[in-house]
Amino acid sequence: MKTKAFGASLLVLGMIPMAAASSAFAQAATQASAPSDDQRVEEIVVTAQRRSENLQSVPIAVSAVTAQTLEALGARDVTGLNKLAPGLHIQAATGFVSPRIRGIGTTALGAGLENSVATYVDGVYFASGPGSLLTLNNIAQIDVLKGPQGTLFGRNATGGLLQVTTRDPNQDFSGRAALTYGNYKTFSGDLYVSGGVAENLAADFALKVTAQGEGYGVNQFTGNDVNRNDLDMAARSKWVWSPNETTKVKLIADYLRRYGNATASGHEAPGRKPLFGPAYVGSPWDINSDFDPKQSLTGSGVSLHWDQDFGAVRFSSISAYRRSSYIVRFDTDDTVVPAVTLTNSTLKDVQVSQEFQLQSHDGSPVQWVGGVFLFDANGKFAPNTLRFGGPLVGPTSPLEQAITIGGQKTRSAAAYGQATFNLSADTHLTAGLRYTTEKRSLQSITNGVLIGGIPIGPLGPEITASRRYSKPTWRIALDHQFTDGPLAYVSYNRGFKSGGYNAGIPTDPPFNPEILDAYEAGLKSQFFDRRVRLNVAAFYYDYSNIQVGRYQNGQIGYYNGASAEIYGLDADLEAHPARGLTLTAGLSLIHDRFTDFPNAIFAVPIPVIGGTHAVIASAKGNRLPLTPDATFNLGAHYERQTASGQWSGDVNYYLNTGWYGQSDNLIKQGRYATVDGSLAWRSVDRRLGVRLWGKNLTNEAVLTALGAADISTLVQYEAPRTYGVTLTSEF
Repeated sequence: MKTKAFGASLLVLGMIPMAAASSAFAQAATQASAPSDDQRVEEIVVTAQRRSENLQSVPIAVSAVTAQTLEALGARDVTGLNKLAPGLHIQAATGFVSPRIRGIGTTALGAGLENSVATYVDGVYFASGPGSLLTLNNIAQIDVLKGPQGTLFGRNATGGLLQVTTRDPNQDFSGRAALTYGNYKTFSGDLYVSGGVAENLAADFALKVTAQGEGYGVNQFTGNDVNRNDLDMAARSKWVWSPNETTKVKLIADYLRRYGNATASGHEAPGRKPLFGPAYVGSPWDINSDFDPKQSLTGSGVSLHWDQDFGAVRFSSISAYRRSSYIVRFDTDDTVVPAVTLTNSTLKDVQVSQEFQLQSHDGSPVQWVGGVFLFDANGKFAPNTLRFGGPLVGPTSPLEQAITIGGQKTRSAAAYGQATFNLSADTHLTAGLRYTTEKRSLQSITNGVLIGGIPIGPLGPEITASRRYSKPTWRIALDHQFTDGPLAYVSYNRGFKSGGYNAGIPTDPPFNPEILDAYEAGLKSQFFDRRVRLNVAAFYYDYSNIQVGRYQNGQIGYYNGASAEIYGLDADLEAHPARGLTLTAGLSLIHDRFTDFPNAIFAVPIPVIGGTHAVIASAKGNRLPLTPDATFNLGAHYERQTASGQWSGDVNYYLNTGWYGQSDNLIKQGRYATVDGSLAWRSVDRRLGVRLWGKNLTNEAVLTALGAADISTLVQYEAPRTYGVTLTSEF
């Protein structure tokens, strides 16, 4: 089965360039003269191999998204990448961001729990789930690297990584300001200034502030707004000192503040009945609960980057410190009955990382990179409070509150290296190796409070435990650059994500590491005199000891599944069929199945009574969570220069075939499609601009969270149709 599936994918890989491109562009290419520069696809520079390279020469599947594309389509945070990068699915639930690439990702949230898809901003790893829900501020480019990346990046990434790059300041004074007004009384302001401070010192400052005055819905019980971001502020400053041509030092600081209830507003799933109260009836963006949700995030960080060119080798050091505090409150029973409420979950994350790296010069016959990565993190609940009431509290069960204090510490060290050898002028062999050793420590205690606010002390003994996880991982790749033609490559990578503990439910046993063996074949091509760029990759994944999330009394636990098989292909297309017109398309096809999962937890609905009953059964043959069979995006950008200025229009269509919320495959987000677009004008001197924009113009109700617990089945939704106008000024 594996051989047939992978062979079929490779066959498709070879046929796509002719099938997708020749019918649309062959006639135009025959009749037209050589295109001008603005009709050719622009070169995209990525650092997927920790050095600046043309995207087309990198033997890794990478989807690159520019700041211009993100702005044109109104993307406010990293979840906007879903519609632009094939194979990527980013879930933002209860304030946590959980990226998933080609079916590999994380479904558990909590203290010390990290994503299987890593997020890096200017080379710094972000461990915190809430802190990774990045407001897009001062972005230059975002690269989505697919598949394990452990031999090149300090923190191992099982499924891939999001590589966010922000702009560097320069000596010339410049800036940009923007004001936006949108429906739901949404105001937003952006400011960016850059310039020289001294002869060899440049600095910048970026600020983005958004306030939403009206929620997308209301709490039917209290009448208060829900699904609203009261404030979203992100500030960043970068200082670059270049005393000579061989030395560069960067100091980067950032701060974010976000509060409201946008990703904490949920209700019972359509067609399901909660354990307490009737089934939910109302708008997808309303709720009906006795407790108003609320969330708040404060985060900051600072990093020091030192790059030194010694001639034969280049040295880099990245020292970073980050901290965040996230508070969330919501009604876990999803009803007007005061049964179970998460009244205060305060998650504090602190991390320190240090990376040292050496790499060869660009002219070296062997291109190599090696490094050491040290990481220390502490994620803790301070506290996590569940309040019980109504039908759950009485003379026979007088417990009113359970307060958990504790968390998980991580101490990790890794050494890694990768080298590319020239087998011939056009054929290269890449080999990489990494060794990671990591210690996870748990310390947690749960105290009880009886009716009337009477504290009774610990409900059980304090739990302390620790485990060490160590593992080698590797990469082997072979690529060949055809003369004036495509780059073809094959690779084999092993990814590793360590085990750990669940501080939210500390009585749970520790979960074990998961392993991913990833096989990939890709083709990167440009043709029709560089009017068309098409990159395609086929892959086969053997995924074992999978870490799976489960819901229990408003908390999310973690346990190990067994194994899964995933294969498919993804493709990125960019074409310039006419002057001023750019077409883009992305396709992801995934076949994903659990091949062995005898201990899966099925949340089976209880008829009449409501809620669910946990049943242990085999999930063999089931789909992985949050993994659609197919996604497709098609975009168009057109611009034209006139005497009155430059006019441009953008539109993006996105189709998703749907996905299951959990491994039991009992609840599902169905097939949906969305359309985003904008129309813009910019003055001849490019100093003034106006953009009319709209997102989710079809007003689709798209789930961002879907999970069944014993008392209810929680759903949360992405934003409905939004639209507005943005005024810009550049100086």
